[in-house]
Amino acid sequence: MSTITAEEIDDFIDNLSKKPCKGSKSYRKNPSEVPTLASSTVKKCFNVINTGLPYAKKWKYIKELPDISAPAEKYKKRNAWEANKIYPIFCKMESDKILHLAVHLAFVCSLRAGETVVISTKTIDPSDNSLWITQEVQRVSDKALEEIPKNEILLVFPKQVPNSKSSLILKGPKTDKSVRKQYLTTPLMAEIIERLEQIKRDKEFFGTEYQDYGLLLCHPDGRPFDPKAPNGWFKQSQKANGIENMIEFQGLRKSGQMHKVRISKNNFQLVAESAGQSTEVLTDHYNDILDSEKRALTQSVEKNFYPAEVLGKAAQQKKREEQDRFLQDIQNNPELMDRFMQFMQANADGAK
Repeated sequence: MSTITAEEIDDFIDNLSKKPCKGSKSYRKNPSEVPTLASSTVKKCFNVINTGLPYAKKWKYIKELPDISAPAEKYKKRNAWEANKIYPIFCKMESDKILHLAVHLAFVCSLRAGETVVISTKTIDPSDNSLWITQEVQRVSDKALEEIPKNEILLVFPKQVPNSKSSLILKGPKTDKSVRKQYLTTPLMAEIIERLEQIKRDKEFFGTEYQDYGLLLCHPDGRPFDPKAPNGWFKQSQKANGIENMIEFQGLRKSGQMHKVRISKNNFQLVAESAGQSTEVLTDHYNDILDSEKRALTQSVEKNFYPAEVLGKAAQQKKREEQDRFLQDIQNNPELMDRFMQFMQANADGAK
């Protein structure tokens, strides 16, 4: 500790930024496809070091504090949808009961994928239209599993593939705030009740072969889903329906949060706590301004700033430009000209 230098700390941080991820992010991927540690993770490591240095000086392990700068933290912006776009797409998923319920839960309750697939049926209260989020699932390598403190693991699910080098584990939620009560919309509660009835039928069908982990979303025989499964289902559904501007499953959580911010009239604390977030995370990463809102703002400025005569002249000018473009298009496209003439002739005949 007494010989540590700023250069060595910079080299360590640089090596961290190049370090490949382990666990679910590297699962079944070629080495070239494995992402490196996120800049936010590297920044957290730096913060640990930087916090300890003043104490090292106080306890006389070092004479001076190394002159080091914090690494830049880059955030990959996640796409989101407006609520009025989600519902029509949501309706197209009705034939896939599991995906439909997963998407419904993720949007209304602003859930992470790892929370969505391990909702406990024991926490559901139909009389109160509510459920509790108390756990999440992760896939970790066997090596990492040995290093995780046992008190953090609620359950290690049996491997479905005997020679697999990773396991699904059930653990507590991401943060203390993530343990939360979620109130449900009436349609969502109705869909959950329908799912509970299906689980009863599955238990009767499989009998002793049913693996009962008390999960709301699971395979017909009760086995848990991988936390990556919802994202795969969701992407396939978007492709099948020809959806443009596709989003990830996590984008539903962001979309739900953005919608709630607006309908709550910017009550950030309420919206953040309902999803187990801090207000800082919500405002920094889950509250993008929509293009429709930017357009509406500009229209408000236009309406309130300019005199009526200026707006009138501008509108007339815009109309003339549109007419000129239309005539130019017709002149440049003989087929369009023929159709336009047929249209005009049909209208003239109809007027007679």
